[in-house]
Amino acid sequence: MNRSSTTRAPEDPGGVANPHDVVGVGFGPSNLALAIAAREIDESLDCVFYERNAEVSWHPGMLIEGARMQISFLKDLVMLRNPASPYTFLQYAKAKNRLERFVNLGEFRPTRLEYQDYLRWVATAFSGQVTYGCDVIAVAPANQDRDGEPSLLGVEVRDLSTGEVTTVFARNVVYAAGGRPRSQSEECAGVIHSSRFLTDFPARFADHTERYEFGIAGDGQSAAEVATYLLGHYPAARVHLFVAGYALRATDNNPFVNEQFQEENSDDFRDLGEESRGILRAELRNTNYGVVEEGCLDELYRMAYADEVKGARRLFLHPHSRLSGIRGDQGALSATVTERLHGRESTQAFDGVVLATGYDRALDPEVFGKLLPFLEHDEAGDVLLSRDCRAATTLGLAGGLYLQGYGESSFGLGDTLLSLLPFRSRRIVTDIRDRRRAAGRSGRPREREYPPRHYVDEDVERSYQVMRRFNFATVISARGADDPVVTHVPLTLDLTRGRHGILFGHFDRSNPHAQVIDGREVRIVFHGPNAYMSPHVFERDVLPTWNSITVHVHGRGRLISDEVALRRGLSGICTQADPGPDAFRLDTGDRRIAGLIGRIVGFEIEIDRIVGRFKLSQELDEAERRRAADALARRVRQDELRLIEEMAGIRQRNGSAKTTPQQDARTSRRQL
Repeated sequence: MNRSSTTRAPEDPGGVANPHDVVGVGFGPSNLALAIAAREIDESLDCVFYERNAEVSWHPGMLIEGARMQISFLKDLVMLRNPASPYTFLQYAKAKNRLERFVNLGEFRPTRLEYQDYLRWVATAFSGQVTYGCDVIAVAPANQDRDGEPSLLGVEVRDLSTGEVTTVFARNVVYAAGGRPRSQSEECAGVIHSSRFLTDFPARFADHTERYEFGIAGDGQSAAEVATYLLGHYPAARVHLFVAGYALRATDNNPFVNEQFQEENSDDFRDLGEESRGILRAELRNTNYGVVEEGCLDELYRMAYADEVKGARRLFLHPHSRLSGIRGDQGALSATVTERLHGRESTQAFDGVVLATGYDRALDPEVFGKLLPFLEHDEAGDVLLSRDCRAATTLGLAGGLYLQGYGESSFGLGDTLLSLLPFRSRRIVTDIRDRRRAAGRSGRPREREYPPRHYVDEDVERSYQVMRRFNFATVISARGADDPVVTHVPLTLDLTRGRHGILFGHFDRSNPHAQVIDGREVRIVFHGPNAYMSPHVFERDVLPTWNSITVHVHGRGRLISDEVALRRGLSGICTQADPGPDAFRLDTGDRRIAGLIGRIVGFEIEIDRIVGRFKLSQELDEAERRRAADALARRVRQDELRLIEEMAGIRQRNGSAKTTPQQDARTSRRQL
């Protein structure tokens, strides 16, 4: 790859004239899964990746000998999305000539060392797309269009070996750089975060016979594994483990709870309100945070017990304690120990301290400083993400920023884990592909913007009014590139869920739309008033035109399997369609509904984007716009009345309906 940072020729990939479709920051499991998905879903996407390490390195500081993964090998980078992929763990084992022996192990959880080897094996298939030894130092809006708005993202990359900085341009950036090690104190010699444990600690404490005093801050898997390692490798050392609670606790990994890491349940989590998501995260915290795999706990306890049998206690557990204020002085460490229950503080001396305190996941302001003003945040300060992990941006930014592993508040605890990688990568790639298609095959914006900006209403509340008032909408999906599926149905709007709201509707079970909406992208059109505008409407000399009010909604559908929710949705249609105090209300327990349920399919659509298309002669002055609005109102009423009269044979007079003579005659015969 040409790494020059000077002016690029139009044909040079990554230049302003020929930007990449995707620049991936980091090449760990998340972006490896993305690379696979791009190759298998749309190989025409131009994707490049930058990784600061010299090769794929997955938690090298914790690749302790014999330590196993906490998930099945079936939850690799691709298997659950595409079992036939050439990049599954089983294909790796076959390529390494170990498949039969791996099967003989009867082990679902490979070691971490083998999993990293699997990652590196996959990475070799994408060697032409990744540049190692490079640090991304800035991501910023770039390449303003004729309206002065940035249409691309510029990515500044620094070569760690030479210090040279180059800038590449992309329509989309997928950021998967992982978390930043969380530290409880200022860094000093002998204090090492668990992310650097194996790479730094053994070399610093090379004498394994020394009577060291070691401290460990943390109560999760890493803390327990570090304690086990130290007890096993330093037989004369004493290990002090400081935990926030009463004791180390086992991971809750029963199969019922583990269903939270399935794709559909991740979607359900996102549909909850912000308060409900917080409650659920706290309830499920013991599946991932501050807990230890049961087998590791047993081994650690057996080691501690064996030491006591020998009369030489070496593991000291300090409950309800926090290790802080660590200071170094000529190789010795002094730490402040705070007891949470009693509020007492004491000072303890150590030779070395390991901080197994986890990671912080937030966008680095030094890297994203120029992009942050374009991003939308929730009340907690987290970046708002679409269902496809695309950061919500203001209308002034066309480039897409996708975040992998930075959306736990949106997607639940599985967001930072490996289980959902195949599904998340599929969603990101599909969204990028579809947006590129919408912009044209080349991925560049069309010569003329459509719809014209002055016809786009940016007041979402006005669009919601149209969606409520004209809720008999057109739902559009696709079975294939040339096979659209279109259905007209009433939809109700629920603004208490989802970032932009949730739409509810139902199909006849025999409708082919019911087979293609679940988990798929959907387009919905709400048709408001529209009418022909004759030149006679205006005082200016203008050509005839057509004015209209429509709202286009982009979202993703899902079928409703819960009968209670379906009944509630059906009742909601009556409530929204006829909100009057004496209006009919559908009782969700009505026995007649039971016969209906078997013939229909309920669905919801999570709204990702709303485009209000209000063509109301905005290019003219205010007086002419008023004439157009009056003409639209008159014409709509006249056309609707005339159509009803023609289709139903009913004459409308002064707002009341009169039957035709033919209808009167039919009524008389029925009465006789």
